[in-house]
Amino acid sequence: MSVPVFIGDELTGAGFRLAGLRIFEAQPGEVESLFRQALEQAPLVIITAKASTGVPRDLLEDAVSRAQPPVTIVPEAVAGPPLPDIEREVRAALGVES
Repeated sequence: MSVPVFIGDELTGAGFRLAGLRIFEAQPGEVESLFRQALEQAPLVIITAKASTGVPRDLLEDAVSRAQPPVTIVPEAVAGPPLPDIEREVRAALGVES
């Protein structure tokens, strides 16, 4: 895969397809293997919050922090689980918010 990869639902993937990404519709039980394959071959991996629940948390966190390739988690086009409040987490880690 020499193009960026999107893993998630078909509706959200439609916009990414228009941007030239390779789209993989997340099927239960297949998300982890798709994610691992994308990490090995794609220059960028985008995964929806809902699809990311099919990836072991430690693998996902390691991939995001390693950033080789860059990994981003995006919300679904239509109602999905809420994304983490990164700003609050950073402020708490820096000690500027309790």
